[in-house]
Amino acid sequence: MDLNFTPEQQAFRRELQDWFAANGPKGRLDSPYSEPGLSQHLEWEKALFEAGYAAPGWPKEVGGMGADAWDQLIYDEEYARFRLPERLNKMGLVHGGPTVEAHGTDEQKQRFLPGILNCEDIWCQGFSEPGAGSDLAAIRTTGRINGDTMVVDGQKIWTSQGIIATTMFALVRTDPAAKGHKGLTFVIIDLRSPGVEIRPLGQLHGNPGFAEVFFENVEVPMENVIGEVGDGWRVAGTSLQLERGTGRGTHTRLEQALVDLARDTGERGSEGQVEELGRLAAWTFAYEQATYAATHEIATGRTGPDVSSIQKMLYTQIHTAVHEQHLAVLGADAEVMTDHGPDGEMFGMRRNYWHGRGAEIYAGSNEIQRNIISERMLGLPKEPRG
Repeated sequence: MDLNFTPEQQAFRRELQDWFAANGPKGRLDSPYSEPGLSQHLEWEKALFEAGYAAPGWPKEVGGMGADAWDQLIYDEEYARFRLPERLNKMGLVHGGPTVEAHGTDEQKQRFLPGILNCEDIWCQGFSEPGAGSDLAAIRTTGRINGDTMVVDGQKIWTSQGIIATTMFALVRTDPAAKGHKGLTFVIIDLRSPGVEIRPLGQLHGNPGFAEVFFENVEVPMENVIGEVGDGWRVAGTSLQLERGTGRGTHTRLEQALVDLARDTGERGSEGQVEELGRLAAWTFAYEQATYAATHEIATGRTGPDVSSIQKMLYTQIHTAVHEQHLAVLGADAEVMTDHGPDGEMFGMRRNYWHGRGAEIYAGSNEIQRNIISERMLGLPKEPRG
């Protein structure tokens, strides 16, 4: 397995470095959940779109660059290395859009994908419910079909970017008699429709990134169903695999966090904390190599969806360990929030730690990922069901 970059790939990296250096935001943007933060993020997204960098991995025919797995990795590495803002329409660009591209009709692609690219439509995911988090087979939000319309009733929760989203891709139960994953349908819902209520969920760091979304007799055109009615679980598998991902670019963010940790460990760390830094550095390097290996498998068409479970579990464990160690090195100073604010460096480090704890749960908890790895990849007996 050759993990060296080709001259063409190196040239693409330099192209990105030059453009990001010249056009990237100077300084930290405000939270997108406030004004002028939302306008700042939209301006950055517009710049990416006009330069053709909004969605490198999307096919050219739907507005992307047609980048292969390695070029997408390079893009994600450089985007992270320049510490550029988190993508405002991540749910649409990384999850919803590729799912529509893979399973939608030509008409649906023409109708939905341009708005994702230019950020005129901000997408969110509607999978989790109060009684259905990692176990999506327990979804109870219903979609009652009435001719050319689906009437949606129910509730979604922990909806990332829900308070700024205009569109949701969701799983609803169209066959109440079906059990488990059967009877689910994947549908696109306009959140501006009558009967939709969005409530922000407050968080410790002050930004209401999550929302709970209520549906009461919400009418959705049947032309918004992606795939076939009742085949939603198979369609959603594309989004779930992308959500857990191959870890592209995340190793770069871990390396940056390690540099910050090394700086503070050198100034105030104990001998034991220096040793722990070395262990975390080795762990991060191993994760980087695992990411490259996964990218190679994708590029050669030899990977299955289970590799995303390995990458998701590795990244979240290392992420939590790095930031937990940083808090330990800083000691009481880590609790200081006075002049740092919700978007300041000190508060941002604590936010990253909290985020890491949550990341071990969302997109399928790490316990669920271990079951997937053991049963599907290692062929071990399935967990007994009560």
